[in-house]
This record gives sequence, structure tokens and C-alpha cells, in this order.
Amino acid sequence: MRIRPLLVKELIWSKRNVLALIVLLVAVPAVFAGASVGFQTVIPTDMPIGVVGAGENVTTDDLTITEGAVTFFSDPVRYGSKQAALDDLRREQVYAVLEVPPNVGTQSAEPLEFTLHVDGSLVPFRETSKVITNNLNARLSDSLPIDVRVSRTVVEPTHTLPEYLIPLLLFGVVALFAFTFVPYNLASERAALDRIRTESSLEALAIAKLAFFTALMGVPVAVFWLAIGHFGYDIDVLAPGALAALLLSFLLMATVAMAIMFLTRFSTSGRFVNVILLFGLFAFGGLIYPVGFFSSIRRAIARLLPVHYGMIVLRSAMLKDVPLDLFAEWIAGLLALVVLAGVGLELTIVSYRRRST
Repeated sequence: MRIRPLLVKELIWSKRNVLALIVLLVAVPAVFAGASVGFQTVIPTDMPIGVVGAGENVTTDDLTITEGAVTFFSDPVRYGSKQAALDDLRREQVYAVLEVPPNVGTQSAEPLEFTLHVDGSLVPFRETSKVITNNLNARLSDSLPIDVRVSRTVVEPTHTLPEYLIPLLLFGVVALFAFTFVPYNLASERAALDRIRTESSLEALAIAKLAFFTALMGVPVAVFWLAIGHFGYDIDVLAPGALAALLLSFLLMATVAMAIMFLTRFSTSGRFVNVILLFGLFAFGGLIYPVGFFSSIRRAIARLLPVHYGMIVLRSAMLKDVPLDLFAEWIAGLLALVVLAGVGLELTIVSYRRRST
């Protein structure tokens, strides 16, 4: 048995498929290893938290003293009104809102009453906030020359963990379809591309596929709607905001996946790149846990990814009773990015056509 020629053959194959091997052996492990930095502590230590006065008598000094006391577990963000703070709480820009009473730091016979507002739909943080409230009470009591009482108020409807996971699971199905089946289906047309270019155009092919696959996303939505009815979950899968966020996110991901396939000339490497993007979104996009649990760097990365906002809109519309205009700018942003991705797809099609002639 001659092993050396077989090893040489494998080496030659590896040289021809070096990009695929880099993706599998370098990029994928790097993404999984990098994802580990997200979960650094059980209780957040630099979570964004809104700080707002409980009334007109609250001074700037009251807010400043309080912000200094809560930095042990948060990155405080000052708000001018309670409504603005609660709106950002619903948008997951902050993960709690602390109402500050007047005369912080002044000796008094009566205890200071602070109120910590948390979002009842964010199940992972809702449970953690109980510990944070106790720690906050102890920290403020140690920092201020007066007795302190911190009460926790849960806003929005509360949900169970299975209900909280439904938007994530639905988004996962859609993302999986966009980054695996769509590239596979497009690659299967490679042999017929010359005929399609003669009878129609590659642009028409891409548009037809995007329209058809987007319509197909109604199937998993219907399946989840039936399952939710069967289990009796209090979730609105068919909320307009949820459908808009889900379909726009799918269009964005599918368009990017198609562009990658044209750019890599429908090679296996293109499919690997799409898979690594899928893993990367779940590892760094803050789709599973609220990004308040993660480090500031990890949170900044998540907020650079458009699907992060699509997931927030989807989760909020399904779990909370919030007006759609609260997320109007994010939905408009997703729509604009879909158009921009379409322009990118057209450029990759033009490049593919020129290289094929």
C-alpha cells in the first residue's frame, strides 16, 4: 500500500480548496472561541441603566450622586423624563430605569425611596434584577448618609421562559433558511445560468427567488402561530411590527447570502462563508440574551449588526403591548439596508457576468 501518493493528492486538493479549509479550520473555531467572551459574569457589571428624577425637585447633584453609587453594576445613562427612559427600556437601550428621589445625600429621618423599573418580558434579566435590587439597596445605603429603600417595579406583561424563547426560535429558523437553503438553492442553478441569461436575466432570477422565499416565510410563522395556540402562550406572532421585522431581516440576510454566492461564483467556499455568518450573528448579534449581560465591547459589536435591532423589534412586538412607531426608525433603517444590500447584489451579479464572458 502506497500512502505517499494519496497524501500528495490530498495536499493538492487542499491547495485548491484553501479558502474552504480556512473558513472551517480557522474562522469557525475563532467565532466559537470569541463567543465565550460574551458571558463574563452572572450578574452584569456594566449594564446600561437609565437614571431619572422622580419629580421636579430632583437636582443635578441628586442624579450625579446616584450615578456614582450605581456604577458598581451599571453604566448609568441620564434621562430628562421618565417617559423617555421607559421608552428606551422597551427598546432595550437600557435594561433598568432607576427613579431618584430629591434630597439625595441630605440627612433625614425618613428613608429615601428609590424605584427600579425592569422589563417583565426580558425573562433572563427579570430574575437577575431581584439580586441587583438587593445589591443596589445595600450599595446606596453604604454610600449615602441616610436610610435607603429600593423597590423593584416590573413593567410590561411578564412572560415565561418558553414564551421568551419563541421569537428567538422563529428568528433562528428564518436565519437558518436564509444562510443555508437560499445559497444551496442558488448554487443548484449554476448549470442553467447560461440559459437563464439568454431567456431572462440573472437579476430577474435573484428577484424571483427573493420574492418566493420571502413568501415562504409565512409557513414557519403559521407553524409557530399554531404551536402557540396549542400551548396557550400569550404571544402575538402576527403583530405587524413582528412580521415587518422578521420579513425585512430575512430579506436582508438572504440578499447578502446571494451576493456572497455570486461573488464566490457559487463555490463551496461561498456556502461556508454564509454558514460562518450565521454562526457569527448568533454568537455576536445579541439574539439570544439581552446584550446588557455582556461586556461593553461585546455590546458595541452587537449594536453594529442590523439584525440585532430586527430581533429586538420582533421580540418587543410579540411580547409587549408597545406602539409600532416606537421602532419606526429601526424598521425604516432595516428597509434602507435591504435596498443597499440589493445594490450590492446587483454589483456582484455584474461582476459575475463580466468574469463569465
